[in-house]
Formats: sequence, C-alpha cells, structure tokens
Amino acid sequence: MMPSVPRILCYHKVDRRLELGVTRISPRRFARHIERLAADGWRTLTLDELASCARGERAAAPNEIAITFDDAYRGLRQHAFPVLEAHGFAATCFVITAYAGRLNRWDVAYGGRRFAHLAWRDMRRWQSRGITFASHTETHPRLTWMSDAGAAEELQRSRDDLRRALDEEPRGVSYPFGACASREYALARDAGYDVGFTLASTWTGDAMAIPRLPVYVWAPPRPGTGPLRHVERAVATLANRASVGTALIQRGAGRTISVES
Repeated sequence: MMPSVPRILCYHKVDRRLELGVTRISPRRFARHIERLAADGWRTLTLDELASCARGERAAAPNEIAITFDDAYRGLRQHAFPVLEAHGFAATCFVITAYAGRLNRWDVAYGGRRFAHLAWRDMRRWQSRGITFASHTETHPRLTWMSDAGAAEELQRSRDDLRRALDEEPRGVSYPFGACASREYALARDAGYDVGFTLASTWTGDAMAIPRLPVYVWAPPRPGTGPLRHVERAVATLANRASVGTALIQRGAGRTISVES
C-alpha cells in the first residue's frame, strides 16, 4: 500500500509591500489563514514527521497538515513565524543558501521591487522555535535545464552551506519551480537528502517527490482545506506551469549561474 502524506501548503512571500507577482500574501491574510486552521482543529507536522509519513513509518491523521515556505524571505521573521509560534504551529522553510541575508537578485523583479532574504542569524534564532530550515538549492536554478554536474553541485553546495551555518544535518530539499523528475530525485539522494518536495504535482509514493499546494495571492480563506480545495489545486497547477517564463528570463539574464557579492 502506498504511504499517505498530509496536505502540505507552500507559501513564498508574506509581506506588506505590494508586487506584481502572484506569490505575495499580505500579513493580515496569512494570519487569518493560520487562525482558521487552528480554529478548525488542524495540527501541523514537522519535517521529520513528514518524512516518516512519506516512508510509510507513520500514517497522516485526517487533521494533520504541513506548512512550508520556499525562498526564505526576510518578511517571514516578522509576519509569519511569530503567528505560527503563537498558535503552536511548526513549519519548514526552504533556503536559497547563496542569497541568505541578500536581496533576491536571482529572481525577476516584476514591478521593480526587490525583497530581502533571511540572514543566517535569523534562521538560527528560529531553529528552536518550531521552524526547520532545509534546502531550496544554492541559487534557485531550474534544475531540469542543468547538466548532471551543475545540478548536483547546486544540491550539494546548498546542503553544505546549511550544515555549516546551522550546525544541523539538512535532510530535505524543495526543487525550484517544482521542476523535477527521476534524475533530480537521484541527484538529491546522492547529495544526502532523504526527502524532496515538488509543487502542484500528484503523490506517487516517492519520498523524493512529495507534492505541495502553492498558496497564491487569490487563495481562499481556508487554503487547501476548504470546499474549493480541488478547484484551488487545478488553478495552482496552471499557475505553477507559467513559472517557466520566470526561468526563461533568468536564463537570459544569467541569473541562474551568478551570485552577486
């Protein structure tokens, strides 16, 4: 029997500043999401618990959900992590390690705005307060467009960065743009990860390809759990496929291979 995994939400930016992209959620809306989850009796899972579910070592309960963040934006330390802590919720945050403490110059600045990422000191501060930090690669390239050696280096360097900075053995990776296939799963395993996370995909029983629901600006009041969850997933799948445009612009600008000092 295929192991079961819980519903998993994936947030990106939680910030007051507006932008033209679809991944930014206002702090007020995020707080309402968490308040509703808590009021409805949901319990959050840690990364270790998610890994156990994916490997079939424990069954996910009907009221269990996981909250994740891709990119590790600085706004989380003010607008997201304290809200989670207030409700006793755990979360996993995936870090673009070469940009820790820097502006998101790896990304396309839709509308001209740049957003800062969490610094390592911020991550250390929240490690013991319910937040687990894992890999989102070193510079956020679309791994499926890279050579074997290039993709392997991205995965390994990110894991090494996390180990050095946070004094923990990183076990999870979130594939940028959710772009991944069997090659990426194998490379991630070779780099030392034992769980991997995708976006808007279907669960196949592979612990290196755990699906999550991206939460976009149009998310309903109860993302992933309300009566519109099936429609929400279908729309999120289409929106995530459109992210290939961002990757194409990145490639043209050379942002996937350079790290600014």
